[in-house]
Amino acid sequence: MVSNVQSKLLLEAAQRYAQAITPLALGVLDERGISEEVAARFQLGTITEPINGHETYEGWLSIPYITASGSCVGFKFRRLDDAKPKYGSPTGQKSHLYNVCDITLDSAYVVVCEGELDAVITSGVLGIPAVGVPGVAAWKSHFPKLFAGYESIYVVGDNDVKEDGSNPGAEFAKRVANEVMNSTIVTLPPGMDINDYYLANGIDATRKLLIGESNV
Repeated sequence: MVSNVQSKLLLEAAQRYAQAITPLALGVLDERGISEEVAARFQLGTITEPINGHETYEGWLSIPYITASGSCVGFKFRRLDDAKPKYGSPTGQKSHLYNVCDITLDSAYVVVCEGELDAVITSGVLGIPAVGVPGVAAWKSHFPKLFAGYESIYVVGDNDVKEDGSNPGAEFAKRVANEVMNSTIVTLPPGMDINDYYLANGIDATRKLLIGESNV
């Protein structure tokens, strides 16, 4: 659990990073179809004047985990260049659902995305309630309880087959679907994540793929 003092510190950092978002970060997000308005809604930012534990990620994109009550419980960081590793997070940080506030919306369905920025696209651009989980290792045993009451849960993992033949996105989707009632796996074309599909096909086609024609 994040203490009230820690949460206040994290929220102040998230707000400072969001206010300091750079043209470079906005350009990278725009290439993914995420506007400045949507970035502001999710408090995406650039890490400047990093707090303790964030120093290694100065200059990276800041992706805060904001709760339904408006507090901050953690971060994911993303490089703005092509260097590796692409993502990072503070040492010792516990796993949380990203964009958990969408679970409080009055909706018969929700999308579970593999990754935070796919959740930003799905929720902020496509207008579909969505949460994000950064991979199968971040899925926790208590998460299924959060989806009780939904008529439909659509689970979408990246369709990215690795050199060794493994497909982590498919493994993610299978585990979530096995543990969450009323869930359906949505399979993307090979090599694509939600963001890729949206950029290639647009809003209407992506909504149709994710939640079905009857809900578009």
